[in-house]
Amino acid sequence: MDKVDFTGVSTLLDFACGAGALSVLAAKKADQIYGYDFSPKMLEFARENAQIYGAKNVKFAQKAFEDDWTDVPECDIVFASRCLEVDDLKAALSKLLAKTKKRLYITFKVGGSFVDGEILDAMGRKVEQKPDFVYLLNILFQMGYLPSLSYIKARCHAGATASADELVQKTRWGLGGELSEAEEAKLAEYFNSGKYEPKLDFMHWAFVRVDKANRS
Repeated sequence: MDKVDFTGVSTLLDFACGAGALSVLAAKKADQIYGYDFSPKMLEFARENAQIYGAKNVKFAQKAFEDDWTDVPECDIVFASRCLEVDDLKAALSKLLAKTKKRLYITFKVGGSFVDGEILDAMGRKVEQKPDFVYLLNILFQMGYLPSLSYIKARCHAGATASADELVQKTRWGLGGELSEAEEAKLAEYFNSGKYEPKLDFMHWAFVRVDKANRS
């Protein structure tokens, strides 16, 4: 939030808002905020959080990148935080920019995977690397924009992994899906062998700002 320029901002669109953390934080900085997410459960949490923190100027609704955006309002600034791992990145960016009057703010992970390569090797899992933030920047350049880039350093897990079960849970989260029994067994063996050493206490996120007026 400290990196966002709220000068002259009246309206804000928070797309893929999740539980509404950014929407709620921005409630005192804009007159009207619109939060969209594809998950009804996340929207339920978002409405609860808005009520808890008194963010009365936030409206939430269900919407995905694949949906029709005709009813999505154009806003002074737009947030797209940690949500752009989509099949058609250019199409998603086009939709976001079409609803942006002044500035679009994006956070995108640095690196192709949330899970360390040694853990993937230990469990015998081959993972197709997702496009890095450089791919995002290249698309924006091709679209005629001159994005600015900085980085956010964020803790990627709470403390050291204390057990094989915890390693399994964190790996499952990082891969965004279930693990097979064989994979879980290999991870447990890897942890109990003493070979497992956490490499990253932090991960970096690319923070990208796109000014609609700043064109090449």
